[in-house]
Order: sequence, then structure tokens, then C-alpha cells
Amino acid sequence: MDPIDEYMERFDGEKREWLQTFVGYMRVNHPEIPGRISYQMPMFKFNGTYVAFSAAIDHFTFHTLDFEIIQELKSLLPKAKFGKGSAKVPYYDKAAVDILFGSIEKVIGRNR
Repeated sequence: MDPIDEYMERFDGEKREWLQTFVGYMRVNHPEIPGRISYQMPMFKFNGTYVAFSAAIDHFTFHTLDFEIIQELKSLLPKAKFGKGSAKVPYYDKAAVDILFGSIEKVIGRNR
């Protein structure tokens, strides 16, 4: 089994759903960007940067080195908490999914 699929299998419920949503998004929309497990999470590296995803007890985390995107997300995701390169979104905030998809596209578009 693929290591990312193995990672997702360790989770259940909404944690697995969020991971499958974002890993699936990358696989369908950006199959040219290989995914792997790095720092114990699914990571998609390209041109010196990455997007990565992880699941915690009460939130999904979007990781990137594009700090401008993280800064932008602070105004778009009022229910989220933030780290230097991460946005921690509570699972109940379903509206965040499309916003994060847009952020993925911006990161990829700026780093092609």
C-alpha cells in the first residue's frame, strides 16, 4: 500500500475524511507533484516548497512554507489558529475546505 494511504488508514471519521479530501485533491488536480510521507505527514514537494496535511484531535492542519498564504488565511479563516507555517482548522469549519483549495492553487501557481 502507498505510504500516504497507510497514513490515512490510521485515522477514522472526520480526520480521515479531511485527509482524503486534501490528498485526493492533490492527486486529481496535481498528479505531477509527487506525494510522500515527510515529518510524519503527507507532503507534496515542488520547486523548493511544499503543501502538507495532518490530522490532530480537534483540527486539521494545512502546512506550507508560503508565509504570505498563511498571513492571508488569517483574515479568511476566523475559526482557525495559526503557526508560522500552518493553519489549524477545526473539523466543523467545512467552509474552510474551498478556501484551503484556493490557497493550494496560489502556492503552486507562485512556485511553478
